[in-house]
Amino acid sequence: MTQPSYGDTTATTQRSEDSYASAGSAGNQADPYVMQGSASTTVEKITLKHGDAFLVADARGDLPESEQETGMYWHGTRYLRTCDVFLTGQPLIALSHSFSDEEGTCQIDLTNPYLRLGKEVIYQGNIHVRRLLALQDNTLTERIYLTSFHSEPITLKLGLKIGADYRDIFEVRGMSRGERGQVRPPRVTREGVTLSYQGRDEVTRETHFSFTPPASQTVMQGIFWDLTLQPGVPVEVKVQVTLEAIGEPPTDFEIARVSRAGAAPGLPRGRSLPTVASNNVFFNRMLTRGMHDLEMMCSETPEGLFPYGGIPWYVCPFGRDALITSMEFLPWFPQVARGTLAFLAKHQGTKVDEFTEEEPGRILHEYRVGEMANCREVPFIPYYGSVDATPLFLITLEHYVRWTNDLDFLRRHWPHALAAERWMREFGDADGDGFLEYAKLSDKGLVNQGWKDSWDAVMYANGEQAAPPIALCEVQGYAYAAYQALAYLARRLGHTEEVARWEQAAVELRERFLKAFWWDEEGVFYLALDGQKQPCKVVTSNAGQCLWTGVVPNEMAEAVTQRLLRPDMYTEWGIRTLSDRAARYNPMSYHNGSVWPHDTALVGAGFARYGHQAEAGELLGHLFGVSLYYEGSRLPELFCGFARAAGYGPTRYPVACSPQSWAAGAPFLLLSAVLGFQPEADRERLTLRAPALPQWMDSLELRRLKLGAQNLDLKFDRSNGGTSVILGGDSEIEVHVVPR
Repeated sequence: MTQPSYGDTTATTQRSEDSYASAGSAGNQADPYVMQGSASTTVEKITLKHGDAFLVADARGDLPESEQETGMYWHGTRYLRTCDVFLTGQPLIALSHSFSDEEGTCQIDLTNPYLRLGKEVIYQGNIHVRRLLALQDNTLTERIYLTSFHSEPITLKLGLKIGADYRDIFEVRGMSRGERGQVRPPRVTREGVTLSYQGRDEVTRETHFSFTPPASQTVMQGIFWDLTLQPGVPVEVKVQVTLEAIGEPPTDFEIARVSRAGAAPGLPRGRSLPTVASNNVFFNRMLTRGMHDLEMMCSETPEGLFPYGGIPWYVCPFGRDALITSMEFLPWFPQVARGTLAFLAKHQGTKVDEFTEEEPGRILHEYRVGEMANCREVPFIPYYGSVDATPLFLITLEHYVRWTNDLDFLRRHWPHALAAERWMREFGDADGDGFLEYAKLSDKGLVNQGWKDSWDAVMYANGEQAAPPIALCEVQGYAYAAYQALAYLARRLGHTEEVARWEQAAVELRERFLKAFWWDEEGVFYLALDGQKQPCKVVTSNAGQCLWTGVVPNEMAEAVTQRLLRPDMYTEWGIRTLSDRAARYNPMSYHNGSVWPHDTALVGAGFARYGHQAEAGELLGHLFGVSLYYEGSRLPELFCGFARAAGYGPTRYPVACSPQSWAAGAPFLLLSAVLGFQPEADRERLTLRAPALPQWMDSLELRRLKLGAQNLDLKFDRSNGGTSVILGGDSEIEVHVVPR
């Protein structure tokens, strides 16, 4: 994912400067004793998503213009910029908010500030206002209930400030455009308002408001109701906002809603959800939040469910992110992996296109819709600039088949697997040295095309940016695992003549990798090789992801594990993306010293793969600890990489996505790792390799784990220094425990 800006504060800053200048500022000369600034970007946000629409509001349910990302979005466009509630012209005071387990709904409780109504004074806390928000596809329904606890009837004005800017998501993130479309005059009645915008892409985008009861007055940007509140008697005002695009071709997601024939089933709900319950209620809360976030982030396509990246910046299909998310949740929700693989196969590259960096067999990186995409102002239509999505596609396909034994699905997508392998050989390894590398082709494409895709994420020891084409260490591990995956899948299909070829390709890649990437002085792998095959000598978490792929021999794995647990990499909240000894280290940066839950989980899964379940369990405990400092126990996309200080929480990254799919799945991946899951659905067998509950967990119960066509119930108990396993239910699955 590309790094978002910290906020498009141009307008806010300009307003501050103008105000100061009018008060007697001396030209452009800075006064060190004048304090200026914009609204905080760390205000707790309310996020709702359903289908392809999402809402970002503040804790009052308002969409204040001072906050960069707030608004209601659909198809990559902000259709609703402002929807703020006022009482007699005053903003309300937030009490609390909470989310239902139902997707797309939220309850917000507020109260009045001190109000003077003529000669009458209404003290703070005498009026309760409840806002119920429900997002369903492209419609937001808001019910506002006002209840007075004042001793006498009171009459006041409820005001609703509305507005739309129809900014493309890339504009919201800070990109400027030379030309925009035309905002049309609003159509206003007491029953409703329609705001409209004619885009450069010839699409008319409209925001329709309907009011029940009809408004008492309508003025510029303002809707008002004259309400009389009797003591203790609720009064309801309903506002419905429907988004419409006229002239825009239907996306895959509209098509899915029209016809779901042949598509995979959706996620289970309520009591049908899998259960993951430990003896720690707060840990259970984090896992339950993760399941509900997965449900929220998944959108339906004709091919099945696809998990979007994160709110607000990445509400669209991302290849790499969705594949990793799918693997994290595979034992619980295999239908997500199925839908993801099928969707990515449908959009697999078939031709060479320099603008979008499409190549035959390549798996997409990012797929946007919206005005800027339609006008080709951005290449994400879809865009294929990812070096790792293609091998991850093969790895995910293998994991999916191991858990499900879905050979019909494998046969149907075997040509896509072969096309992906051809891309790895013919395009991914353009110089023929046996490594996957990248160099951007499009002027508007990504400079870096691994998971750390911010512009400054790959560097030499002195901090200078590495010269392309760049071969990342973890991507070679992905390629190794992809060849191993192809060998397994070919064997399952009976293509025995192809198995040895891919096994040999994996062996040869491992030999080249160890020779070129091993950094003996540090006991770790170089971050990357540059275009001249010179190493980038910096210690990063990328090396830990190599462990997850299995490309590392046992004797080196021990060294890598111990190196990543040293204080320059290990914060005791997670694993830093970059050593604090590196020239470019910045714990507040996007990729150069921050901590990402999914990255820490992949590293921890690598630890467990080589017998370090205890260390993986510690990382799981640290992510659990992080969740306690976030509302609803929701793990963020990332947080700052400062070392843990006793008694204090982690430092937040100001514009981290929340929820974020692969962050929601991170604890599930680590849990699978410490339990040693090795599925063999074709044999109706689950092997548990040295399962070890963390020291801080005494018991764990899993219900409705999916293996093949069956559900599986397991219970784990820790006692006498070991972990016992009990098979529950009437499943015919064989559970085989392999001790350490």
